[in-house]
Parts: sequence; structure tokens; C-alpha cells
Amino acid sequence: MKQNLTALLLVWFSITYTMAQQSKTGKAEVTGKVIENVTNEALPFASVLIKDASQQLVEGVITNEEGVYTIMDIPVGNYSLEVTYTGFKAHSQPLEITETRQKINLEPILLLEETVSLDEVKITTETSQVSLRLDKKVFKVGKDILSQSGSVTDVLGNVPSVAVDPSGTVQLRGNANVTILINGRRSGLTSAQALEQIPSDNVDRVEVITTPSARYDASGSAGIINIILKKNTKGGLTGQLRGVVGTPDDYRLYGSFSYKAEKFNFFANAGIRYTDYEGEYTKQQTSTRNNTIVNLDQREDQDRHDDGKLIYVGADYYLNKNNSITAAFYRNQTEDTDETKLTYGYTSTTAAIDSILTTLGNSKEKRSYNQLEMNYTKTFAKEGRKLTFDLQYDFWDSTKKWNVRTQKETPIMTPISNLRTKSTNNNNDIVLQSDFVTPFGENTKLEIGAKFENRHVTDGFIAEELVNGNYQLLDNLDNEIAYDEQIIGGYVQYGSKIGKFSYLLGLRIEDTNIRIKDEEGSFNNTNTFTNLFPTLNLGYAIGENTNFQLNYSKRINRPSLWQLNPFSELEDFNVRFFGNPTLKSAFTDAVELSLLQKGTKFTLNPSIYYSYTTDDTQWYTTQNSDGVFVSTIINLDLEKRYGFELSASYNPLKWLSFNGDFNAYRFDQEGITGTQQLDFSDETWQTSINTRIKLKHGISIQSRFNHQGERGNAQSKRKSISYVNLGASKKLFNNRGNLIFNVSNVFDSRKTRQEITGTDFFVNQMSSRNGARWSLSFVYKFNGKSGHKTRQVQRSNRN
Repeated sequence: MKQNLTALLLVWFSITYTMAQQSKTGKAEVTGKVIENVTNEALPFASVLIKDASQQLVEGVITNEEGVYTIMDIPVGNYSLEVTYTGFKAHSQPLEITETRQKINLEPILLLEETVSLDEVKITTETSQVSLRLDKKVFKVGKDILSQSGSVTDVLGNVPSVAVDPSGTVQLRGNANVTILINGRRSGLTSAQALEQIPSDNVDRVEVITTPSARYDASGSAGIINIILKKNTKGGLTGQLRGVVGTPDDYRLYGSFSYKAEKFNFFANAGIRYTDYEGEYTKQQTSTRNNTIVNLDQREDQDRHDDGKLIYVGADYYLNKNNSITAAFYRNQTEDTDETKLTYGYTSTTAAIDSILTTLGNSKEKRSYNQLEMNYTKTFAKEGRKLTFDLQYDFWDSTKKWNVRTQKETPIMTPISNLRTKSTNNNNDIVLQSDFVTPFGENTKLEIGAKFENRHVTDGFIAEELVNGNYQLLDNLDNEIAYDEQIIGGYVQYGSKIGKFSYLLGLRIEDTNIRIKDEEGSFNNTNTFTNLFPTLNLGYAIGENTNFQLNYSKRINRPSLWQLNPFSELEDFNVRFFGNPTLKSAFTDAVELSLLQKGTKFTLNPSIYYSYTTDDTQWYTTQNSDGVFVSTIINLDLEKRYGFELSASYNPLKWLSFNGDFNAYRFDQEGITGTQQLDFSDETWQTSINTRIKLKHGISIQSRFNHQGERGNAQSKRKSISYVNLGASKKLFNNRGNLIFNVSNVFDSRKTRQEITGTDFFVNQMSSRNGARWSLSFVYKFNGKSGHKTRQVQRSNRN
């Protein structure tokens, strides 16, 4: 209502002033856009005024739903353009209208929140901010000290609602069934290894979408994490260089550059890294075989070394005002060399020491990932109407060779036995997508889109043992399997705003065709199904600083190739992992009610949520007659989850800020495998607390405490994990340079401890993939200037 009243007043004063100044006529036209500084999101209903030298109003309008304004019939002269919006600082800039300058397209105007002073802005823009949108939460990733020297994985570990476990698995609200996107699309870049290769400097913001709207793919029962990479919105040459040294050995060098002119924007990123990791794994195992109790005490020490190279080049080309093309190519090449020492100590009720075995292994894995992306964007005379076409082609391969030497040391030393394995993987994925958006009036919008994705994967594994000087096949471990996935999808969604109430109603359809077969033809399975995925997003603004949101979304979690693969791969002498070719897709109905409350010094974002999942998945372990542990993935009947989450930030002083996240949930599972009942209920919680202190002379200190509570299922229990990260930075060279010191996992407490209980065995195991890491990095930024007029880059789905 206030915005409508403002619009009427502006129109009234504009008319009366124009009548009083009839001698001043003109035909100049000024257009532009108003956006929020934190999220780069459009600000609808902002007031845009043009005033003369005596500060008298000449013209005035308000921005539309897309934040765009157009002011017509401006006489020749010198003016000031002023933009105001409740809760934000006013913006003013000079504006000159000449006889030869009659059509002016201004650069986007960024507004800062009113609740912070200029000094506080420096703090606010360097910490993560949360913004509640109609169908997502946006976390603006600033210059967080704790993630600056690392990768995208480190960034995700600092985002509220998101956790990264010691193995690198990303979880959203404690659920690992999450889809990770890069610039709005699925990509091979989202694998754990690839995320480690993308520098954190490249990330602009992270969108956390717990109940996605119909425009997004339906995969990911927990929701979507969308990582938006940075782009150049300034003119001329911009970029930065970063060097990192650390211990254990960690040497990295990254550079990013872009040049933006009138017709094009060229961008390029490149980097190399040399990194060591130290892992420690222990296992205490008790099992019963033939009425004999057998104990195993196992220890594994792992030294991993990664070499990586990456390059990302591309350009945006503006054909004219309404048409633009983007093309880019990404290549990531890595070579990992691992050395492992395992010691197996066996005892039983019939002997004090049965045997001690020592295994020495070394492996080398080469991975090459490539991605080609193209986009065409067309805008129309009608503001807000846009058509996009996207093409993305991903192709990558990996080869891993593992050589193992094993020797029994007790009670009698035996000759060394040799084992070698080889695993290969090839992937080709092509995506075609088109989206069309058109407004109906100022507050209503229709979106429609279609997507085609075709993926072909081949996966092979062979294990051989040296016998009498020749390598022979071990346990028939020789297989190659092909996986073909084709998904055709389309969506329509309609949204509108009526006063303080807004809604977005959507429906998505996806047709899935999956085929998996082995090279020899002993296994061939096809699965085809079509599903509808309705979504509903409702919003209500109580006041300028308080918003309610109610969302519903239906999701799917399709099994991946490694979950379906019926053939085993060798983990160690005691463990085998099998996929389950009969595994079914899991479907989730998710509902969430959330509130965003902004104050002068604090922001609160509480949420309550509920999800109901059919055919949820879970790993299940048994022991065969040879004492080998066999793990496979199975379907449960259902899982119900109830949760509460609170994200908050508090800035009591200009130099001190806190932000954190608390998530608690309960889940009830029902299921059965064979004769084993798997019904189970549990509750758990997790929290993170981030503190930042800004001192004089450009010095900042930051700490983060993370805790994940104990949780389990019918067969296993994972104990709680707590760890601390610390960092400090010092600005140099007029803020163009920054020296950063980081320590992650300070007390080496980030270890996974798990207990697995079966009918005839008990396993207590600990894994520590990485110990404490120390690093020192230096970054230098440069910003060139250009005399060319610049405009906002249009990359459609890439943003």
C-alpha cells in the first residue's frame, strides 16, 4: 500500500510541476535498473527522481517488478538523479542531457541498507548475508577469511544450513541427498574432487533452495545448493592473483582476469596446485565364525598427493541491445598419487595371536574434466520479457591404478603377495535448455521452459593377483558396465504480487529413461517412468523488515550408477561394496514455514520444516561365510523428518559481528531387508558459530566453531564431531593486497567415529581424512578503467 501511495504522489507532483514549467520541453529518455548491493537482486517499487539545480522535481517514477525504470521527455540540462527505497540509503548521481545525448542507458544502481553506517558497510560487505526470496535463500559470500585460501568446499562449510563432513560429502540440514548446481545447472564440477579444484575466490554467492520451485530440476530430496561464480560488471580490465603456501605441503597459484568493453566481456581463470593430505583410519572388529570369536585390529596410514591444473576461458558478446551470446570452456586436469600402509592384527579365542599382516599400497589416478557451455539471450521491447537458449556439453574420464604388496609377519613370515587393480570411468553429458519469461502488468509473471539431458557413462574395474610370475584374475573381479540416462523435462510457473501477499505456483514434468548393462551381456536392465512435480511458494510481508514464507515442493532422488552397479570393487581384504540394480527412486514431499526479521543490529531467520520420503535409501552391511564384510544400498519403506532451524546474525559494534546457524530435527524410519527389521527413530542437532573482529590498520580476525551431533540408524551410529577453524588477515597496498593466515581443524578433532552392529559382528571404526592444516596466502587485485559504456552481463541460466 505504501509503495502504491508513493507512486500516486510521484505521478501527481510530476504532472503539477510539468504544468507549471510549460516552457521546458524535451524528448530525452533515461533507463536503468535498481538492485540490492548484497544479493544483486532487483528492487521493485524504488522511487527514481530527476531534480534540477534548485532541487525542484522534474520527473519521477518507480521501478517495476524487475527493478527497471524508464523516464521520458526530459528537457536539455544538468540534473541530479536520486533513488530512494525504504530501509536503504538514498543514492544520488549527476545527469546531463544534451541535444546529442537523448537516449541514455545508465549502469545498474546498487543500494546499501540504511541500518549500517559507512564504517559498518565495510564489515557487512565482508561477511555472508542472508536474503529471503520467494523460492530460495541467498547467502552473499564476502571476504570470509576462513574460506579465502581454499576451494569451493571450504566456502560451503561456511554457509548456514550446509555442512561438509570429513569425507567431503555435502549435506543440507543433515541430509546428503542434495543436488549441487554451478550457475544454475548440473555439472561434473560438483563432484567432491572437482569442488576441491575451484578456488573460493571465484564464488560470488551461494543459493540454498530447500523447497525449489518448478524452474529447477526435481532431483535432490533435500533441496538444491546453487553456486554462482563471479563475473565482471565493471568496465576495462579487472582481475586478481593469489598465491598459497601451507603445511602439510600445499602450494597453489590462481589468477583470474576479465576485460569488459562495449560489445564484449572476455574472462579467464587459471590455476595450478600441489597439495599433500595425511589420513588416518582405524578399525576394531569382533565377529563370530564357526562358533569362534575373531578379533581384528586394523590401522591405515594414508599419504595423498594431488597435482591439479585448471583453465576457464570465455566471452560474452552483445550483438545489439536485445541479443547476446556467451561461450565458455572449462578444463580441469588432476593427477593423484596415494601411498597407503595397512596393518591387520588378528586374534581369536583359539589362539593368542593368529596372524599379523602388513599391506603397502600405492595408487595413481588421472582425471580430465572438460565442459563447454553456450548461451543465447534475447530481450524484448516489453520490460521483463526474456528468451534464453542454453547448451552444455560435459566430457570427462579417469583412470586409477592400484598396486598392493601384502606379507604375513606373524606367526611365520610368508612371501610377499602382489595384487593390482585398475578402474576406469568415462562420461559424456549433453544438455539443451530453453526458458521464456514474460510479465503481465507490473506484478505478475509467467515462466515456461523445457530441458533435454542425455548422459552416457562407462565404468570398468579389474583386480588381478600375481601367481607363479603371472597375473591372474582375482575372485572374478573383471567387469565393465554402461549407464545411459535420458531426462526430458518441462515446467510452467505463474507468480504474482497483490499488496503484501505474493505467490508462485508451478508444475514440472520429467520423463526418465535409464538403462544399465554390462559388457558381456549378463545384466541388462531398463527403467522408464514419468512424474509430475508440483510446487507452491507463498510470501507475506508484515512490514518493511518482516517477511513470512510458506513453501511446498515435490522432489525425486534417482539412484546413481555406483549405487546401481551390481558388480563389486575391491576396497580392502575385508570389505566389498556392491550396488543394487533393483534400487528404486525415492520421492519426497517437503513443506517449510520460515520468517525473516531484520533489525538495526540483528537478523533472524527461523524455519520449521517437514518432509515425507518413500523408498528412502540406506547402506546395509552383512558378513559372508569367508568373514568378508559386504555393504550394499537398500530401499527403506519411508522416512518422516521434522525439523527446526535458526539462522541469525548480530552486529553489536562496528568492529564485532557474530553469525550462526542451529538445526535440530527428528526422523522416523520404517523398513525391512530379508528378516531384519530396520524401523528406527532418532533426533540430532548441529550448529555453527562464527565470530569476526575487525581491528585497526586493516587487520581482521575470524573464528568458526562447528558441531554435528550424534545420529544413527537401525544398524549404525555415528558419534558427534566438533572442530574449530581460525583465521586472520591484513590489508596492504591501499586495500589492493591482502595477507591471510588460516588454520583449519585446529585441534585435529574433525574425525568420523562410527559403530556398526550386525547379528554376528561389531565394528568400531574411526576415519580422519585430513588433520590440522595451516596456510598463508597473498592476494592482489587490480581494477582497470575503460571509457566505454558498460552494461550488465546477461547469462540467463548461468545466474
